[in-house]
Amino acid sequence: MSVAIQIHPLSNTLDMYGEPDPSSAYSLSGHVTISVTSSYSLFERRRTARLLLQSVALTFEGQSEIITPTVGYSALRLCSITRELAPGDPVELNNEGHEDSDEPCCWNIVFNLPVPGWLPVSSDFGTEDAGTRYSLYATATFIVLDDLQSTSWSFTALCSPFRNRVKIIDAQKVITLKRFIRHPTHEIQIPPVVTYFVNSPTPSERTPCGKQRIPSEVLSKIQVLASVPEYINVDEDVVPITLRLRTKDLEESECKRLQISAFGVDVIQQEKCRAIPSSSYLARYPVPPSIHQPPHEPLRDAHPIASIYDMGLYVSPGRSNSNARSFSLLPPEETGKYTLSGDNYVFANDAAPIETPTWYTLEAAIPITHCSTIRDKSSDWAGPPVKRPTSSGPLFGIGHELAISLTCTYDIPSSRETASERLSFTVPLRFAEVAPPPPPPRGITPPPSHDPALVSEALSSSPSLPLLIPYAQSLPAYSSLYDSNGDRKIDYSIPLPLYTPKITSTPAGNNSALEQPSDYERKDCHTVTLHNDPTSTSSQ
Repeated sequence: MSVAIQIHPLSNTLDMYGEPDPSSAYSLSGHVTISVTSSYSLFERRRTARLLLQSVALTFEGQSEIITPTVGYSALRLCSITRELAPGDPVELNNEGHEDSDEPCCWNIVFNLPVPGWLPVSSDFGTEDAGTRYSLYATATFIVLDDLQSTSWSFTALCSPFRNRVKIIDAQKVITLKRFIRHPTHEIQIPPVVTYFVNSPTPSERTPCGKQRIPSEVLSKIQVLASVPEYINVDEDVVPITLRLRTKDLEESECKRLQISAFGVDVIQQEKCRAIPSSSYLARYPVPPSIHQPPHEPLRDAHPIASIYDMGLYVSPGRSNSNARSFSLLPPEETGKYTLSGDNYVFANDAAPIETPTWYTLEAAIPITHCSTIRDKSSDWAGPPVKRPTSSGPLFGIGHELAISLTCTYDIPSSRETASERLSFTVPLRFAEVAPPPPPPRGITPPPSHDPALVSEALSSSPSLPLLIPYAQSLPAYSSLYDSNGDRKIDYSIPLPLYTPKITSTPAGNNSALEQPSDYERKDCHTVTLHNDPTSTSSQ
């Protein structure tokens, strides 16, 4: 007799939306299949396979691992959720009547596991197959009844009292966790713009001794507004930026001496790994305590190198608690430096007494690449320098920023000399995954008809039902429909209609009562929805 167990989720991927939220949860559904087949024998007829199923445990577990030359090997259990799927009392399973069938007898046990909404996405890290992974583990415990009821003499029956009657089989299924910035929609998603205010940029490099410099009281009066999208699709090839510049409370004579001659931009990706999670991360998310972390409780599917570190057979030279690298996402043919032609005394009229200040605007679309060509052998441990979504995990995080530099020139009073300074500042960027559009709606089935001719015509002209792939992606997230306490969310942006009491009166000489219809009974009433005016938003 052979017994097998398999895990069949509705989808091998679990999609999450928005920011990681400890109060939200997502559903992972499917079924576990237990199949039983009678043993094949050349000398006797196949016997009925009987077993007593005691338990079927299903566990969803996530883990994060890193391997670097300086940090070494570090692992963390992200979550472990176990559910018992079998009934409380043992259940007998048998294939009576199907002993000679080539197909096994199967029993499907459905499951629906709640998965926390704060978990980091599945990702690979480095060149040693480390990273963040999630899996489903099914374990079935049963007793073979044939060994207890067998009366014929055989070597197997002779040894059966010395064998362990309890059998255990298990299975594993990898689940890929993805996170999208927003829910899927048929409409084109244009991300909002975030504006950062830079009050006083600092010079990026010191001027050599003896060279003229722009007075600090002049540089401190320059104001910059940097506008970037709230998020950028990780598949995009450009990053749009807008710079607005002006001076404030600067004398008119000084405004006419100051100009912008060039500017430079660079999109930088920063990757950092650490041996242990930061205290802020542990305070924000419910990571399992240390007693459930390796080496106290080993991971179910740990990297092979974990056993070497656990036994102390390898110690990293120059061990440190963190390691980082950064690289530019600009294409190799792009320098990121742009020179403005002509005289650019853009601040000449800033001191004029006008009600609305004038901003000098620079707009640019910065090209970016998906894989940087800059190779640094000292950081090969982190794998190829490819563009990734912005993320923050317990052991591995990815950040992005836009480095901007402005070259200012200043005409020295009573001299033909010109001073030059390069002002630099950085603006955070966010690269994110954008969900694909949802599948089209199902076709409309024509109404039934008793006329055979009409039925044939309707079937030939009726649209076919499009296939929903996958079904789980067409469902909204639980957190978008219900609050954390289970109550359904109410859209308070839609106002309720005004209450009007029902007026009843009986005029003299008339026995019928006249009723004034209320707002709930009027056919021509309209509901007005109030929306906030999305004007420009600034954040510092």
